[in-house]
Amino acid sequence: MLFCTGCSRPRGELFLLPEAPLVWPKPPEKPRIRYVGTLSTEADLKKEVSWVQSLGEILFGKKKTGVLVGPYAVAIDRDDRLFVTDASAAVVHAFDLSTREYKQFANLADGEKLLKPVGLTIVDNQIYVVDSVLHKVCVFDRNGKFLFSFGQERLKRPSGIAYWAAEQRIYVADTAGHVISVFDKDGKFIYEIGSRGLKPGMFNFPTHLWIDNSGRLYVSDTLNYRVQIFTSEGKFLKMFGQQGDRPGNFAHPCGIATDTFGNIYVTDRQFENVQIFDSNGQILMAFGQEGDRLGEFWLPAGIYIDNHDRIYVADSFNKRVQIFELLEEAER
Repeated sequence: MLFCTGCSRPRGELFLLPEAPLVWPKPPEKPRIRYVGTLSTEADLKKEVSWVQSLGEILFGKKKTGVLVGPYAVAIDRDDRLFVTDASAAVVHAFDLSTREYKQFANLADGEKLLKPVGLTIVDNQIYVVDSVLHKVCVFDRNGKFLFSFGQERLKRPSGIAYWAAEQRIYVADTAGHVISVFDKDGKFIYEIGSRGLKPGMFNFPTHLWIDNSGRLYVSDTLNYRVQIFTSEGKFLKMFGQQGDRPGNFAHPCGIATDTFGNIYVTDRQFENVQIFDSNGQILMAFGQEGDRLGEFWLPAGIYIDNHDRIYVADSFNKRVQIFELLEEAER
């Protein structure tokens, strides 16, 4: 037994690509998006297990495995740790894609726990989590230890969140309030963007947010069936989209993100796909469809794109996060 203490079972490749590459558009068109892999449980990390740990599992049984139940939003930090809010399980999952470690956290102060974590963002190596039932933003350190919370006195039913590092501002979509509330990173309220309505700069149940590298704020104005774009100060710039069933229309726009080329990705919970637009809001292409096979979605929610143009999609009712990559910039 002592001889085997340092031994372990190989953990293998994290993601195994399908034998036949899964790409969009389909041949003979040039592929732009490729499926990479899926995370649905802690076991998908393929963590190394030492012989001592294996013996312990035989003697005492395996510990409970972390499983995604209702993933809603995703974000990845600079250390390759993927955080996933789980609105159904009322926890935040943390998958370390480098070390293959997994943990989850939900504890706040004085015995309080998260009730419905939805949006999240990374701020200076801390995790800011929006809880729509607690009406506040809960802040955790990199290990999942609760630090503080804010916003409860003014947020009605918050959902999406984004952070602009250059000005250290936190943007929170207050879905029931039909506004975007802006705070500093310590939780001090600064100002609001918008009000309820149909005109440019007004909202009807805004949900997900994104900030690009230039500080532009993107808002899924969900029940106005459009995307609105603002400066970091909240000045309206442009909008695109309308209700419909044609490419470029929306039925239920949800998660939103941009790639390094400035293209805009929007998940749609009724179309069950991801549509890609150029920076002017012109449709380029889409990928995904309804289903539970690889590359298909069932009520997709949040989306996150890292600096390497890897695309992480919270595939809510399929209880997984699907990962894709941009092979080459999409073109009209």
